[in-house]
This record gives sequence, C-alpha cells and structure tokens, in this order.
Amino acid sequence: MVTKDFYEEKGVVAKPNKKGAVAMWIMLAVAIIAFLAAILLQNFIPLVITLATGSVFISMFREHYVEYDYCFFNEEIDVTKIMNRRRRKTAISFNVTNIRFIAPQGSIRLSNHLEQFPGIRVTDYTSLEPTDPVYGFVLDLRGINTIIYLEPTENMMNHMRNIVPDKIVKE
Repeated sequence: MVTKDFYEEKGVVAKPNKKGAVAMWIMLAVAIIAFLAAILLQNFIPLVITLATGSVFISMFREHYVEYDYCFFNEEIDVTKIMNRRRRKTAISFNVTNIRFIAPQGSIRLSNHLEQFPGIRVTDYTSLEPTDPVYGFVLDLRGINTIIYLEPTENMMNHMRNIVPDKIVKE
C-alpha cells in the first residue's frame, strides 16, 4: 500500500497593529517623562511609574513584528505565530474533522454565518497584501464556534479539495 503524505508550509507577515504601535510609543513617552520627574523631584512614585510603563513598553516591543507560518500536513493544520523573528508560539492547531466549511472571504455563506452567530470568535491570520486568495475556515473547536482567515496556496487548497470536498463552498 502506497501512502501519499502532503506537507506544505507558507509564511506571511502579519498586518501591523496600528493601535498597539501607538500605545507602545505612548508607554515609552510616559516612562521617559516619569524618569525625568523622578530625577527632578527626587521622589519614589515617578520611579515606580517609570518601571511599570517601561516594562509594558518592553513586552509590547517584543511582539511588535509578527509573522504567521501555515503548516498543512495531511489532515492537520497548524498556524504558528513568530514574534520578532525569534519566538515561536502555536496560534491554532486543528484537524480537518473540526472544519464545518471553508469559504472565500466576502462570500455570502460567511456573512450569513456571522449574522447567525453574532458572538462568534473571528481571528485573522492573513497579511496586509495577500498574495493568494483569503479563505474563511469555519471551525468547531471543542464546542467553540470560530472563524479563522488564512491565505493558503493553491496547492494547499487543492489538497483540501481532495480530503474534504464537501466542506468547501464554491462562490
């Protein structure tokens, strides 16, 4: 018996979080102002504020540049979050049995699903300028209704069409 294994990876640079970037630089400004106030006033309270806002700035800066790595292996799909090209963290991992349906972004089926379940968890793992079409994967993860947006390659989608042809919406 011959088994055909499928394995493909794709990496994308995540959309920049503009609100997070503004908040990060505000934390740095507050830390600098509090440090100068601690020196001028020779008081302990601005020094505590400096340490708190400085540590928040450092933790936000560590996750400033984010990439996503999609890994399709047979019936398993893993999305890994890479922060500042150093730290890797599994963002989501699921099996094709968890998929309810897959539809292109902007399809009527996805918008109807979003209207039907207003409290659904939606996560976007795409780039600012997608090179491949974006698809919404509607999942049931341990009873939690979830939509994740990915931009898989055509080869990845062909593999999905082969293993779960009835779950892919053609619109």
